[in-house]
Amino acid sequence: MIRNLKRNLYFLFASSIMLVFTIVFFLLASENIETMQNAELNFVNRQATNLVLLFESSTNYAENLGICEKKYDYAFRLFTEHDELLYESTNIKDAAETIDLFLKTLKFTESTESADSNESGYSTQTGTHTFRSVNGRTYYGILCSIYANDGYLNLAIIKEKSGIAAFSSTVIHYFLIWLIVFIAVLFVSVLIIRQAMKPTEKAMQSQKNFIAAVSHELKAPLAVLLSATDVIETSPGCTTDIKNHAALIETEVSRMARLIQDLLLLSSIDAGNWMFHKSKIDVDTLLINLYEKYEIICQKKAIDLQIRMPEECFPPLFSDEDRLSQIISIFLDNAISYSPEQSSILLDASIKKNNLAISIIDHGIGISEDDKKHIFERFYRCDKSRTKKGHYGLGLSVANELVSLLDGKIYLSDTPEGGCTFTITIPRSIAE
Repeated sequence: MIRNLKRNLYFLFASSIMLVFTIVFFLLASENIETMQNAELNFVNRQATNLVLLFESSTNYAENLGICEKKYDYAFRLFTEHDELLYESTNIKDAAETIDLFLKTLKFTESTESADSNESGYSTQTGTHTFRSVNGRTYYGILCSIYANDGYLNLAIIKEKSGIAAFSSTVIHYFLIWLIVFIAVLFVSVLIIRQAMKPTEKAMQSQKNFIAAVSHELKAPLAVLLSATDVIETSPGCTTDIKNHAALIETEVSRMARLIQDLLLLSSIDAGNWMFHKSKIDVDTLLINLYEKYEIICQKKAIDLQIRMPEECFPPLFSDEDRLSQIISIFLDNAISYSPEQSSILLDASIKKNNLAISIIDHGIGISEDDKKHIFERFYRCDKSRTKKGHYGLGLSVANELVSLLDGKIYLSDTPEGGCTFTITIPRSIAE
């Protein structure tokens, strides 16, 4: 129980920390990438302004534009106001088509109108437009109208917008920071949880040791009591009344012995000292023997016990035969105790997918939805008044622990006609 609690706390802390730091990581990374993209956009604007100022006084267009192409990976088209082409870049694929697309798109914007309606003697430039080309890439585009030598030149500038890959170093940087902080916080959280759990672990261990010690100490007196009752019942002067009382003592002592046996079993499992004695099991023989054993008990209570198995034999099961028998017996005992007379119980076994499935189907009083949440808890009983003797609320807990050790699972469902159905599944990997 403590191990499960610690696992759950570790998982909760790890999940919470991962969620928080992931959100912070993405927010910071997104903000940083957005800042860098804005900086790139502003840089393109400044470069356009610098070219406008340069070409107002210089006619060395090809050389200056060639330098920008190589250094900043721009593409240009320089043409006169009469559409005479003076320069066009060829450094990027489909440069001409991309510039044509930009100019065509720009005709439908207010920026173009402002660029075409310049006041005499002034250079202008549009704002930076973002558009997608036919090749699916995104570009920045600016159209400059340059006043030079008593005339106007038009300069179209395009540059591919940097994608996330361009900022990979920034993303990696933030990821490394996130990873280091996450590991550090997780490590500190584990230490805190361990320190916080120490008093609980100590108290639980003391309780387990106490239960184990008391259980061991009670075994000897109970054995003496059982021997004494045998002597009383076989003594020559024993009357019927004394025999009845001795039989009552024997019954109650046997109940206590079963309780102590269950407590010792759970204590050994909690302590991690439980060992299975595995061997090859004939499942068909095991089930038939259990059926024959419980058929006699059911007849005394006027309950019809049935068994259903496939016609072909089950594959051999390599497991602990005594414990598997104990698991099935717990569920059969439970079904018999809570089933009325003239009802029926079905022991059903089959192979489903990769699992060996054993179901105990009864038509008894059933289990309420509230009780279903707690039935595998120790000492929990649906019968709150505890009027039914023979049950301490440990049987299903023992079965649950043993099935878990076999890497199996237990499923509970309502029987359609009333009652409940417990299904035990064991992976075929264990069975083979």
